[in-house]
Amino acid sequence: MNLSESVTTSLRRRAQSVGRSVQHRTSQGIDSLEHLPDVRDRLRAGASVVTPLGRTAILVGVGAWIVGWWLGWLELMIVAGTCLFLMIGALLFVVGRSTVEIVVSLSPSRLVAGEPSAGEITIRNRSTRRAAAGRVELPIGTAVAEFDLPSLLPGQRASDLFVIPTERRGVIPVGPATVVRGDPLGLLRRAAASSEASELIVHPRTVALEPFGSGLLRDLEGLTSKDLTSSDLAFHALREYSPGDDRRFVHWRSSAKAGQLLVRQFLETRRSTLCVVVDGAEGGYGSPSEFETALEVAGSVALRACADDLPAVVAAGDQAATGATAPHLLDALARAELGTQSADLATLVSRVAARGSDISFAVLISGSERSPDELQRSATRFPPEVRVLAVRVIPGEAPSFHRGARITAVQMSQLEDLPRLLRSELTA
Repeated sequence: MNLSESVTTSLRRRAQSVGRSVQHRTSQGIDSLEHLPDVRDRLRAGASVVTPLGRTAILVGVGAWIVGWWLGWLELMIVAGTCLFLMIGALLFVVGRSTVEIVVSLSPSRLVAGEPSAGEITIRNRSTRRAAAGRVELPIGTAVAEFDLPSLLPGQRASDLFVIPTERRGVIPVGPATVVRGDPLGLLRRAAASSEASELIVHPRTVALEPFGSGLLRDLEGLTSKDLTSSDLAFHALREYSPGDDRRFVHWRSSAKAGQLLVRQFLETRRSTLCVVVDGAEGGYGSPSEFETALEVAGSVALRACADDLPAVVAAGDQAATGATAPHLLDALARAELGTQSADLATLVSRVAARGSDISFAVLISGSERSPDELQRSATRFPPEVRVLAVRVIPGEAPSFHRGARITAVQMSQLEDLPRLLRSELTA
């Protein structure tokens, strides 16, 4: 190898080494940039510990130090030193991690509007060291309940009771509970979540209704479908016997005439379904109290259906539920909200009618701003065989009842009018 080739090889190796070094430094720089969000989050979390009063103390301390040093005023330097001393002392109260475990239990977790719910908060020290005293904050709806956290020995528990008033229907979020630690002056405040969030479901008020029976639902045995089955109540036709058929359904007289075994064939019957639709559009009601009464009517009808072991479909605004268990249906009514973005009543009825093919009776409920003609048009979205009860809630008006061919119009002012009006429907 001559001199020029050796120089060229040396330069090439040098360039490769420099390239690898640059690539390594570049990758390190990219990794450090990827860690910037974590650093930023930590700085933001640290800044959140300082309260507005603490920020004021820091600004006063820095300002007093600068001005005192510039002008040579000993008094301002003392003020700055005092602020620094207070911040260092406050820091001692928030240093360390929370070592307590908090459990919040509600009894019951579902109730009716107007009934108070009792709750219990249990705090346990899960560490091997003594837990410092502090304060526990528990958000309950829009309010915040505060509990004193005593100093707990390792494994020691402390509990406290509280009551949640439920004046109206809805869903009340409870928690998560946070352990708050801070200095007595309120310069620093550190909160750490120590429990899971839960919900208190408040159902609407209801009234007891008489059993629906055959006066409200025309089909005691169920609705007849077009599906064929070998065992049911609705006779359809005779067919040839096949191995495995139940001999109880052999039609012996027809078999003797035909000279071969013939068995009965049936149409499959299904359980009838009760449908309750509550108008969720704000334009259908004169006031929010009308909407609450409409939900109470829907809840009363749904409860009666569950007591009669009837499957039910409940739709209220953007909430819907299907089944034969009362808590499931009433939960949907508890979550319902009156809003301008809700679908109009006719559209809502079309959606519900498409979901339930076995509906035999439907109840449409709206307020004073929904005209009888609108309720009539909405009721026509159901199939012709479905009977419809259209209810308008109009406060202050006398209850009225008008029965039509397949649509019954009812006007009521309060929930207590419902049993008498439904009794008229059952006996008409």
